[in-house]
Amino acid sequence: MEVKTADSKGRVYLGKWYANKQVYVVDLGGVIVLTPYTAFAEELERVKDMEELTEFLRSISPKELKEAFREAVWEKTKS
Repeated sequence: MEVKTADSKGRVYLGKWYANKQVYVVDLGGVIVLTPYTAFAEELERVKDMEELTEFLRSISPKELKEAFREAVWEKTKS
């Protein structure tokens, strides 16, 4: 886990991998999720509370997580 501090304008530096990429910001009432994946952001938009968020995250299969991780690593190596 990384801890980041927002600057005086509310900005947080994410790292070079995110440079010039579209990132979706989903605010779930105090829990902020940043993701480069459209489908993930769209599903999170439907979440109403933390209980639903927990249920949604549990619904993602290990295979889906592994594929998303592989895709993210692949994108990093292309840069």
